[in-house]
Amino acid sequence: MSAKQSEPIPVDFIGDLASARCFIGLRLIQTVVASVPGLEVDIRWHPFQIDPGLPPEGQDRGAYLVERWGSPQKAREALQDMEEQGREFGLRFAFDKIRRQPNTFEAHRLIRYARSFGVELQLVESIFRAFFMGGVDIGDREALLLLAAHSGVDPELAAPFLGMNDDVAGLRQELSGFRSLGMDRAPRFIIAGKETIHGLVPAEDFADALFRAVQEE
Repeated sequence: MSAKQSEPIPVDFIGDLASARCFIGLRLIQTVVASVPGLEVDIRWHPFQIDPGLPPEGQDRGAYLVERWGSPQKAREALQDMEEQGREFGLRFAFDKIRRQPNTFEAHRLIRYARSFGVELQLVESIFRAFFMGGVDIGDREALLLLAAHSGVDPELAAPFLGMNDDVAGLRQELSGFRSLGMDRAPRFIIAGKETIHGLVPAEDFADALFRAVQEE
């Protein structure tokens, strides 16, 4: 199967950087595109916070998981399920390395800044990898600036940007906008501004949605 299209299909990807499902969602898109000759997409990242009430410094990971899932046993089962889903897409999560559940607001700010350098998605993936495979505290500004440097963003420019807070109101508005639409979990994908996919779906279903968009061009 191949695709004949005049321009890339826009895929609005609404996600949180501390969500393993969202990391899998990114790999889902990449896997589908790689499997279909000629298929091109334009992934447009949009920020979402699953846990906007976390303190700026984050929370102890163990305590967070128990609060979210109700018990250590249920938390372990949830993580095991996530590990299995990740392995289907070649992702090897290292949940045991994570010590803090981060507030992702600063990370989302940095990604919005990276957009002007054309490396938005590179930074998204770098942050995902650092958190889920390295246990890096992605709520820590210094850690974020290091990841930015590795993704092509000059940290000497990014640091003053994060210190000015000029973008904070705009980001809060974007985050609250998704909440006002009733969104309380991620990922969510909007294909060509028309078809919405809630959560993770089989690769075949995602590919079908992209092909419908190609046919409607």
